[in-house]
Amino acid sequence: MDVPAWWRSSHPWQIGDCLSIMKMMPDECVDFILTDPPFNVGIDYGTTTNDKMTDKQYELWFLERLKEMERILKPRKTIIIFTGDNGAHAIWNAIEATGLTFQHFIKWAKPNNQTILRGFSLWNRTELGFLCTKGKADWNTLDRKAVYSDTIEEYATSVKGGDDINPVDHPCRRPARLYEKIIRGFSLPNDIIFDPFLGSGTLLLGAKLSGRNGLGCEINPEFEKLIRNRLGEQHADILSYADDQKS
Repeated sequence: MDVPAWWRSSHPWQIGDCLSIMKMMPDECVDFILTDPPFNVGIDYGTTTNDKMTDKQYELWFLERLKEMERILKPRKTIIIFTGDNGAHAIWNAIEATGLTFQHFIKWAKPNNQTILRGFSLWNRTELGFLCTKGKADWNTLDRKAVYSDTIEEYATSVKGGDDINPVDHPCRRPARLYEKIIRGFSLPNDIIFDPFLGSGTLLLGAKLSGRNGLGCEINPEFEKLIRNRLGEQHADILSYADDQKS
């Protein structure tokens, strides 16, 4: 893709804190935000990320970034924020502190995950996303068949048969098929799709497969190589799936 003139990189990704990068982006410049921020559960993402804050610290940390997401999102467009059980309350509080409108939950069901109930950990097989819009939703022109349920079933990347063959290079790598389905359902061809917590680059790959323009930020410079490699992947199952969706 040709990146927009206001994007301060020749690549669709930038390495750095998303807060600083978003502050340099113009108002209302993206059509859809799909993101998976750190869940605040103590995962080691490298020295650049603190994934073990107090609940209040995490809420304030995310709110600061969510306000920028709200600013750069176009009116009536959608933002989806995936979260884990530990961080859900803080994410909800942050949403409530903005002008975003909560619409519904979207759920990722992972049929290959084995659920073992330990304490209050109930979401091993289903991951929750907050579905919000900037003002009133504008969904009339979208492909309603692309996402026909609030629960999307897609294999996690930890088994053969998922759409990614190398799941172990990032601690929270997402399947590109999952993101492609969501992107097709909540955006239009050639829209600008943004992820401030890019990780291994799933958003960019999902946007590429669905004919959208993906942009994103990743704070850990060690993951840039993963992003480059991910965008260059030519797995037959991904490409055949994309072809099926076009036919």
